[in-house]
Amino acid sequence: MSLQGAGPFVVGIDLGGTKTLAGVVGADNQILGRSKRSTPAKEGGPAIVQTIVQCVDDALKSAGLTRNDIAAAGIGSPGPLDPETGVVLFSANMNVRNFPLGPDLSAVLQRPVLLQNDVRVGGYGEFRLGAGRGYQNIVAAFVGTGIGGSLIVDGKIFTGSTGNAGELGHIIVKTGGPKCGCGAHGCVEALASRTAIARRISKAIRKGHPSVLSDKLAKKSGRLKSGELADAIARNDQVAIREVQRAAHYLGVCLSGLSNVLGPELFIIGGGVAGALGDSYVDLVRASARRHMITDPDGKIRIVRAALGDDAGILGASLLARERFVTV
Repeated sequence: MSLQGAGPFVVGIDLGGTKTLAGVVGADNQILGRSKRSTPAKEGGPAIVQTIVQCVDDALKSAGLTRNDIAAAGIGSPGPLDPETGVVLFSANMNVRNFPLGPDLSAVLQRPVLLQNDVRVGGYGEFRLGAGRGYQNIVAAFVGTGIGGSLIVDGKIFTGSTGNAGELGHIIVKTGGPKCGCGAHGCVEALASRTAIARRISKAIRKGHPSVLSDKLAKKSGRLKSGELADAIARNDQVAIREVQRAAHYLGVCLSGLSNVLGPELFIIGGGVAGALGDSYVDLVRASARRHMITDPDGKIRIVRAALGDDAGILGASLLARERFVTV
């Protein structure tokens, strides 16, 4: 592979509670080398930085480059965080608090590092290079273990006066509903995430309803992968089908409320659940949302599946870092 003319190169990093992804991205926004490692979430900040650096070095090696060849790095991390200082304020999934992730990574790489919320980074990647190309006002919802949101208003990430706007997973869609990890009851995350779907399937199994997922859920303490859920649906598992329909309904209710308030041009549905279940899942979400929208009688607002998969975070992080630090 010839890299001539592809620079300046930027590294995009997608830091998650279970895995860390890194990619070397050229000026044409092509990923030239990539790497994946498990995140040592329980070991704290220094171990996480070490893993990120190893992941970056692996990606550089696969691209035939070294640290000296990169101009900057961008990283999407679970938050809340302070993008201006590069500090992760808190992350329950990664056992860190007030950790200077950006500065510490910059000190090792000897390059400027931009830190932003992981879901915002993924939404920005879809906006610029994926399903959102050509639009300026977008809401992206990523459905996996939890539900995260990203708002793009007039072509820019919108964070509001608090810096934390976009937490659509904690919009309450059922008063008195199940308790969410945030402490509230009835959040869409507690009703429509993969975790919520697995919990409902487990409950149905305990009540005597047959499911091909019985053994998997028993062995994995109620945890479920998106691919396993998709496989159950492909095998016509009625419990799985019913609970996915239920979850899609509540996500649609959430999106309809956002539509009535914000009036975006486009909703993008991403994350592991949408990736595994495909367009049929998005169709269910869309149908539910349409039933509750009152401000879009002509159906102008589109609801589509994300296009970039796991690359959304890498590309979004690299784009933001390039815009901040690289002058071409």
